[in-house]
Amino acid sequence: MTSRKETRFDGVRPGWVVPFVVGITFAGCYLRNFVLPNVPQLLWADQMLYATNGIRMLAGQMPYRDFFEFMTPGTDLVYALLFRCFGVQLWIPDLLMDVLAAAAVLLITLAARKILRGASVVLPAIFALGFGLYGGLDATHHWFSTVFALAAMVVLLRGTDMRHVAWAGVLCGMMASFTQSKGAAVTLGFVVYIIWRSMQQGEQARARWKRCLLLCGSAMGSFLLINSYYMLKLGLAEWCRWVVVFPFRYYPTMPGQTWRSPMLEFQSRAGVLKWVCATFLYVAVPLIYVGFLCVMRRKRRTEPDEPWEQLLLVAITGIAMFLSVTPSLSIMRASSTCLPATILLAWLLERGEGELRWIKRGAAALSVACALYLAVSTQRMHWNYLSLPAGRTAILEPGRYELYKWMKEHTHPGQTYLGIAPLSFPLRLKFAGPIQSPGPWEYYRPEHIARSIVALEQNRVPLLVLRTYTQFENTGGYETEHIRSFLEYVGGHYRRTKVFSTGDEVWERVADLP
Repeated sequence: MTSRKETRFDGVRPGWVVPFVVGITFAGCYLRNFVLPNVPQLLWADQMLYATNGIRMLAGQMPYRDFFEFMTPGTDLVYALLFRCFGVQLWIPDLLMDVLAAAAVLLITLAARKILRGASVVLPAIFALGFGLYGGLDATHHWFSTVFALAAMVVLLRGTDMRHVAWAGVLCGMMASFTQSKGAAVTLGFVVYIIWRSMQQGEQARARWKRCLLLCGSAMGSFLLINSYYMLKLGLAEWCRWVVVFPFRYYPTMPGQTWRSPMLEFQSRAGVLKWVCATFLYVAVPLIYVGFLCVMRRKRRTEPDEPWEQLLLVAITGIAMFLSVTPSLSIMRASSTCLPATILLAWLLERGEGELRWIKRGAAALSVACALYLAVSTQRMHWNYLSLPAGRTAILEPGRYELYKWMKEHTHPGQTYLGIAPLSFPLRLKFAGPIQSPGPWEYYRPEHIARSIVALEQNRVPLLVLRTYTQFENTGGYETEHIRSFLEYVGGHYRRTKVFSTGDEVWERVADLP
């Protein structure tokens, strides 16, 4: 009879597994992001902000100096490159997200092949497709950094010799060039893993510290290769002000960026599906890590055939990723960090017999059902189609369709604009100020508000689309005084001419009105 260890590592590995899970993931995400055959949804999501930043970079503007940014510039650079290659097209962010999701699932499947056996290899991909990707289809820095984190994990699963450590470090530096907090957390987690593994193998302290220094040095090298240009142009102090200080000091002042965010976002979502998927992301994922660590503590010495080192690496990677988003947790951020947990969940369920086997099958079936429901319901929805300067698109909400239709009729590509961000990229409007639309929180810095007023005056911006913030008056950090100068300028030079059902208001310059 074949031993468990032999079955796990030497068993049959069907060649169709990897292309199957990658293809299914891409197809599932495509059906959620595009209306068949090829019309992209106009998603009101953060990817619109980074796409806009990419357009501004193509125009010769620099992040931190010419427009507001507090993340490392990797995401902006990718969008700028894609727009340079394919033009400013609305399908790019949606298709990019499909590719990122497929790449992430590819990597966890490769990792699973080091740990799981037989048909269980596909379980992490199945759990990811339904539960993990429920609220995460937003092509921002979160997913880019996740792909690099998983790639570094897969490299270290092959061993911790100097070559693998060096490549893992390079990938960590690239990860930090998209999300600095996740890059730092995962790199620290890898250092812990290397030290633990070296101690378990009885290596000399010099050898383990040499590997740690190589990991951190190669990470710093690739990070500087991407970021040094901006450091030199801005000065190190100014660069640190936005990339290091701002996320800690000012980012949490915005509603939805605090520890209360998960509950607020959960309440804003409709449908039964949120009870399944949000529970997995918010509750099950941390419990999976805790459960694995408890099992490892009890069973590591009595079950030496289990791949404990590889499992611990997966757990450390997932815990580090999850902790990096915990201060401002949301469904999207939780989705982008949950994938290592799907491997551990599959392993924990694989160990069980009897009822646990039924739970494994039931969980897999439920995840597939969630994925199918999301794809089918997207295709069955009533979409409003509109051809915009950046391409044809499908808009679900009637109020937003009305907003985009009106803006298309009253603006032209290249026109200067200031206001809510998701309008700029689809309509190919040119942002006049360093920020999109000032708000009454410390997140919006006084110098950016002042520069926005100057931009409005210098460019004689013909119209603004602003959202009233009165609905947030009772939230923490709300200070009307913070944007009084902006409101006074708008009140003195613009007149409100239209209010949409979405709550967005059109303000047209007084001198330009008939």
